[in-house]
This record gives sequence, structure tokens and C-alpha cells, in this order.
Amino acid sequence: MKTKTASAIKAIKNNRKIKIFLFFLVLSSIIWILMELSKSFISPVVFNVEYTNLPKDKMVQKKPVSELELQIKAPGFMLLKYKFKKRKIILDLKNISRNKNAYYILPNKQISALNAQFLNEIEILSVLRDTIFIEIGNSISKKVPIIPNLDINYKEGYNMVEKLKLEPDSVIVSGSKKFVDSITGIAASPLKLNNVFEDINVEMLLKSPYKSGQIKMSAIKVKVSGKVDKFTEGTFKIPVTIINAPFGVNVTTFPKEIEVIYQAGLSNFSKITQNDVSVVFDYKQYENDTLISYLKPVIVQQSDLIYALKINPPQLEFLIEK
Repeated sequence: MKTKTASAIKAIKNNRKIKIFLFFLVLSSIIWILMELSKSFISPVVFNVEYTNLPKDKMVQKKPVSELELQIKAPGFMLLKYKFKKRKIILDLKNISRNKNAYYILPNKQISALNAQFLNEIEILSVLRDTIFIEIGNSISKKVPIIPNLDINYKEGYNMVEKLKLEPDSVIVSGSKKFVDSITGIAASPLKLNNVFEDINVEMLLKSPYKSGQIKMSAIKVKVSGKVDKFTEGTFKIPVTIINAPFGVNVTTFPKEIEVIYQAGLSNFSKITQNDVSVVFDYKQYENDTLISYLKPVIVQQSDLIYALKINPPQLEFLIEK
């Protein structure tokens, strides 16, 4: 019995020694790793790249390289941080160079500026790409209209009583000539409005016809507004007017008056008079085709307050007397 007890005590002591040994082994390993990581190492690290200070009269036509591998010197723990999470560097295009075929920069000439971006965290020794080519063209600008791209479905009996107002109604686009020359207008993102019976006031984003960075626009949004009203129908009669009849030719029409049927917003209905519409019949229609027996109306004036206009009768019989 005493032998078994002694053996058990000895085993416990041995197990305790093993645990103590393992503890000090792990502790010393951690201390060694920390000591090693505190030392400086030289290693390549990949960085994201941004470019700045492009001359105002120039425009990048194709996105240049977005990642670069740099040789850096830093403590081991700092290197690990930079290896696991990409950082950003900024390259200056102010003094961009040019040969016969292309523009380029030499990033290793900007080492001091690159180091200044990291406040002594690391030391950049070199960029492992000695030349970066950048496709650049002359930048031009022009003013183009905005296209609202608005699909409006009105509630029955309602409609727009004025033209849509855009603020701004145009934008200045700037960029390479090969891009800007092809732009005739800038469209807003499509928007559909249903069952509209109230005034329209919406803000819409403008869509660039090219990728980001290829052109610049003076605005990225447009405010679109329009007055909507309930529509009603009105009529009045006006005498027939014949134009371009030769001297000595008398044209008799049937009937002598025509009816003008129009639609307008309720708020503007009382403002509309016969003076807001001018309709004529052109004798040259007959001169161009002597076989016709009727003339068609020509609307030469119509108030902006009138949404739709119809002439009754739609064609006019006539008799020529010389």
C-alpha cells in the first residue's frame, strides 16, 4: 500500500515538472518571437496606388496600374501588419515625363515623398517597378443639355400644364477629346412615376456615359419640377383665313368658320382666348396638287397653356373664282 502511495506522489511531481517545463518553454518562445519581431527586416510589400496633381489640361484616358510592390524596411511586427492589410501610397503626376510614344513617371524618384506619407513607421527603399506608363490626352470641355429620362403616367383627367423645368438644364463635361466629342447630352437615371395628379418635384442622378475618371461633369444631380393640373375641354369658333391666294383669285370656303377644340389645365382655362390660337389654310396646297378638293388647316400659333388642339372640320372644302 505504501509503495502505491509513493508511486502516485512521484507521478504527480513528475507531471508538475513537465507542466512547469512546458510553461517556461512557451514563455521563452513568445519572448524570442517578440524579440525577433522587434528587429528590422527588408521585405517586398504590395500597396494600393492613387495618383494626384494631374495637369489641368490633361485627362487620364485609361486607368494606370492600381497596385505596386515596394521594398520596405520595418520591424517584423510592422511588416506583418502591412502584409495582411494593404495600405495606400500616392504618386505625384505634377512632373510627368513624356517620350515620343507615351507619358510616364519614374516612381523611384519619389521615394522621399513616399516615405513622408508614413511618418517613420516604415522606410521605403525602392519601388520594384521602375517605370509606370500613363495614357493621357488633352482635356477639353463643352456644355451639353440634360435629358431627364422621366416616364410619367398621369391619373385620368390630369396632365402637365407647363414644360418640365430642369435645374441645372445643362452640364459642362470635361475630358479627353475622343470622349467629349461623342457626347450630345447627359441622361439622368431612369425614373417612372405612376398615377400622377400633383406637381412634380424630384431629384435625379446623372449618368456618365463613360467609366469613372474618363470624363468629369460639372453636376451629378438634376432637380426636375413640373406643374400638373386637372384638364378640361373648351371650344370657340374663328373665321377661316386663306393665305397665299394669287391676286384676282377669290376662294370661297365651306364652312366660313371653323371650330377650335382645345384642352387646358383648370387653373389656366379662364386665361385662354381666341387670340391664343391662329389657324390658316394655305392656297399653295392647291397649287402643289390641283386635283385636291379640300385644304388642310395649318396651326401657326398656339398658346403654351393649351395642351391639345383639334380643328373641326379637319379639312375644308373650297371653290375658286377668278
